[in-house]
Amino acid sequence: MEDSAAVPYRFKPIHLHWLSLDIVAGAVVSHLAASRLPDDQTPVNYLVIILLGLVVLGIYTLDHLLDNQRPSPPRTQRHSFIRLHQALIWRLTAGAIGLAALLVWFTPRELWFFGFGMLIFVAFYLWLVSRIPEKSNRQAVKEPITSLIYAGGVWGSTWFLGRDVSWESMVLGLVFFMLTFQSLLLFSHFEALRYREVFNLARWLKRPRTLQIIQAISLLTVVMCLAVCFYSEFRYAQRLSLILIAITAAHYWMMKNPEKGVLNERFRIAGELVFALPLLVL
Repeated sequence: MEDSAAVPYRFKPIHLHWLSLDIVAGAVVSHLAASRLPDDQTPVNYLVIILLGLVVLGIYTLDHLLDNQRPSPPRTQRHSFIRLHQALIWRLTAGAIGLAALLVWFTPRELWFFGFGMLIFVAFYLWLVSRIPEKSNRQAVKEPITSLIYAGGVWGSTWFLGRDVSWESMVLGLVFFMLTFQSLLLFSHFEALRYREVFNLARWLKRPRTLQIIQAISLLTVVMCLAVCFYSEFRYAQRLSLILIAITAAHYWMMKNPEKGVLNERFRIAGELVFALPLLVL
């Protein structure tokens, strides 16, 4: 294998996507929006937001680095980039996780128990996926588990900050988990269309069932968010509900235009950045 340490690094904007920084941006914005529920008057702990960004960056880059430990050739452009510069990215990952470990001591104690539980769950997940053969239908477990980890860290963490949890936050938190799963399933679908050798959830489900699930999530999202709009007395919760409807509408449009998602990497970046749409209500 080529020594990645000897390869000079030259920055390109697409690297921000391959390093999952668009996912980090979406996570930070979504957490900030969730932490303000239900009335937009809830105090925000910005240290927790910084910690979240570092943890998301560390987990996603570590996951891709572990994927590249397999002897087979990289299966996507992102994996090729990470293998080429893995020495540098290992340092970035270690720095993000190390700084997060330092900052955790300054966060609310209520969050420690949640964070410790998430740490054990994420460690188990990374161990599990490292044991699954690359060409196995068991790769399908990655999308639902990753969705649970992402939604739990981004939205669920706001329930452990020592404040009362509103019913609006719980309902919209469930919606956020569904949208996270819908996004991962959608891009899993795009990868299955583009790369014949990829084994993921969409390939295991087959195309018809995959599209049915994506459509069902969109319908459930609209129904649950409209329920919040009608029954909540807080305008902020209503506005955030409409933003979540806009996110699933974007996913639905992407599902109807798969040729763009398969062939255009910039289109995929936009797909990741839809989770930054809650910025419009902040």
